[in-house]
Amino acid sequence: MDKIKVVLISDADETGGRYAEKEICDFFAGEELTIFNCSDMRIEYCIGCFNCRYKTPGKCIYSDGMNEILQAMVNADTIILLSKMEFGCYSPAVKRVLDRTIPFETPFLRTAYGETHLSPRYPKKRKLLTIAYAEEIDREEAVIFTRLTRRNAVNLDAEWIKPVFLRDAEDAGNKIRRVYGESE
Repeated sequence: MDKIKVVLISDADETGGRYAEKEICDFFAGEELTIFNCSDMRIEYCIGCFNCRYKTPGKCIYSDGMNEILQAMVNADTIILLSKMEFGCYSPAVKRVLDRTIPFETPFLRTAYGETHLSPRYPKKRKLLTIAYAEEIDREEAVIFTRLTRRNAVNLDAEWIKPVFLRDAEDAGNKIRRVYGESE
């Protein structure tokens, strides 16, 4: 059987997320896993020029770490976003990566879930799994994050997988196995 291509976009630093990153690596050990720690990479902020959509389709004007990340995302079967959750949202480093995924879309419109969205540039269907970690996660933050990840999946034209929420010293492997296994 062919290996699935998994791209992990992580913000894990020495103080948090490394345990979850290790559990993800263990879970996807038999697959083709590519890891990008966006906290360690030079990734410019999106300036909203939309050159990547109109002038240079699929290619950003910046030449930075996002070029490699976008190429891996295009070829991926599963994209995993591992982020410290801050007020129900992604960390600034992961949010910066998501802001730079505009090249995933064309300027042409489509209807998805009864709404108007931009059409995907790359027809391959992929899965989107998000994993949020924090010392404390309250119900309201979890609801906000869940809605946010579902919207990101629509924008990336990806199959949404229910997010995983991790607090310190929790069993990330079993939680990932449970939600990812449900999506199969």
